[in-house]
Amino acid sequence: MDGAVARLVIDTNVLISALVFKDSRHVRLREAWRAGRVTPLLSVRTYRELKLVLGYPMFKLEDDQIAEGLALLGPFIEWVQLDPEQTADLPKCSDRDDQKFVETAHCGRADALLTYDRALLKMRKRVAFDVLKPEVWMDTAFG
Repeated sequence: MDGAVARLVIDTNVLISALVFKDSRHVRLREAWRAGRVTPLLSVRTYRELKLVLGYPMFKLEDDQIAEGLALLGPFIEWVQLDPEQTADLPKCSDRDDQKFVETAHCGRADALLTYDRALLKMRKRVAFDVLKPEVWMDTAFG
């Protein structure tokens, strides 16, 4: 990357992996936002999903673990206001639940949307921002 701060929408599963489970694939991403080289973009809708998923019984997370994970992200977030006029003509994701990530990336002028979700990855040629797996983006941006 050329020194500019990257504006990224990071889907829920990647964020959970980076925040709570500290997945080694996402250490560089977490370090990048903590160092100010990346700005995570969230909308109210993407944040609500993150909080909801963190509470799923399958993760067996206590409230303090959830709060700790969110605290690792909170200071670095740029909040994006979703504008229905700006999003009305966007291509539609085949998974309607994932459209909020496309809208957040568009309204937030994201450089990229990082995801493993197949429905989102299939949109890469239909939107103005990159849609990539996190490792691919990190390798491209930071070598």
